[in-house]
Amino acid sequence: MTETITINPLTRLEGTGRVKIEVEGGALKNLQFSVAVGPRFFEYLLTNKQAEDAPRISERICGICYVNHHLVAVKAVEDAWGVQVPEVATLLRRTLNAASFITSHTLHLAFLALPDLIPIENRNVLGVAEANPELASTALQLHEYGNRVVTEIGGRLVHVVTSVPGGQTKGVDGEARYKLLREGRVALTNVKKIADAIFSLYEKRANDPSEYMGLETPYMGLVTKDGGYELYDGEIRVKNGEGINLLQFPAQDYYKRLEETTSEHSFTKIQYLKDLGSTKGLMRVGPLARINVIDRMQWSTAADYLKAYEKMFRRPTDDTAAYNLARTVELVASVDEVLNGLENDHIMSERTREPVKAKAGTGYAFVEAPRGLLFHSYEIDEKGIIKAANIVAPTTFNHKSIENNLRRWAEAHAGAFEKKETRQDAMWGIEKIVRSYDPCLSCSVHMVEVDLTVDGEKFSNRRQTQ
Repeated sequence: MTETITINPLTRLEGTGRVKIEVEGGALKNLQFSVAVGPRFFEYLLTNKQAEDAPRISERICGICYVNHHLVAVKAVEDAWGVQVPEVATLLRRTLNAASFITSHTLHLAFLALPDLIPIENRNVLGVAEANPELASTALQLHEYGNRVVTEIGGRLVHVVTSVPGGQTKGVDGEARYKLLREGRVALTNVKKIADAIFSLYEKRANDPSEYMGLETPYMGLVTKDGGYELYDGEIRVKNGEGINLLQFPAQDYYKRLEETTSEHSFTKIQYLKDLGSTKGLMRVGPLARINVIDRMQWSTAADYLKAYEKMFRRPTDDTAAYNLARTVELVASVDEVLNGLENDHIMSERTREPVKAKAGTGYAFVEAPRGLLFHSYEIDEKGIIKAANIVAPTTFNHKSIENNLRRWAEAHAGAFEKKETRQDAMWGIEKIVRSYDPCLSCSVHMVEVDLTVDGEKFSNRRQTQ
């Protein structure tokens, strides 16, 4: 007799997701990981809008990843129009993006991941606060610092407004810079406390390869020209779990390198690498991927923690358990990068933007969001109107790999789902794996193509060029 177990909803995630598991006779028959958030049609909402509005419209996709959508949208428009922004604008955007990593990674590690890492009875944020109130307080302070940097550079806290085609609408004045630098010294102390606590937990955890299970996939992330850690610019590097570089390409080659298809049971698209095919080409993105693909970490404090990370996990590693420790290294790196940006005197330059003129063109852009690569592309006509848009969020890249990771784990623990006394722990194991990826489920649901006629007027987001 087939036993069906459904975890609905998955907890401590952004958005709504579920996992359906079918087992029979101690063996796994089927498993489906589904994003249950309905299609939200942001590509359609962008169609027939002014291109300069894309950064403000697209960031409404998410209340967590809005900075990253804001930045990748403006980069895609600038790519279509051939715009080169002033150096200070790039510096401000890099610092803004890194600040968004502070808030997101602190939120995930302290309040979503720690209940899975600390042996506590009350497996939630309240249990963490009860078990270690000082750590919880430190995390809140660090999260607030990231928010203050985002507010100062982005113009406001939620759904920032300062990145426009051609640059930034404002810079950072001396008083604000001094205050953020002073608070940043405290933030650096706080991030070390959090990182040390998490590294200590990893040192104590049993080296059990069945806890999260490994998954052999290619890894994709941005790198600098010399292979350094990168969040805002650079090229996409693809590396396998053996450390072999498979590909390296710019955003403009997205459609040459990646293929898109759909899922039968989830409101997501699925991406895979054309050269490797629809099975071997399923990749992973995010903290583990970024740490796997780089040659070096250029931020000094983060580089020290990367060395500590390499004592626990080889680099690259396929072990999903490494996701949260990689995220910890990145949290330190994001504070390092924010301080580096604020310490650069050029950040106070007054000329933060260049004049731009709308024209026809197709633009492509990647940035790294906390959960992984984020891609936008726009086709724009000669009047500056978006005629087609495509948005690919990190969880879209990761979706099928998450499902495969869950399937591998469930195959190894299938018998536990059939027994009432072990079922709860087995279900918890499934949720731990999903949470390790920190998926942003609302970001991942977009239509693939719309081609319709309303009252005689045609609407389409179909790409016209390859």
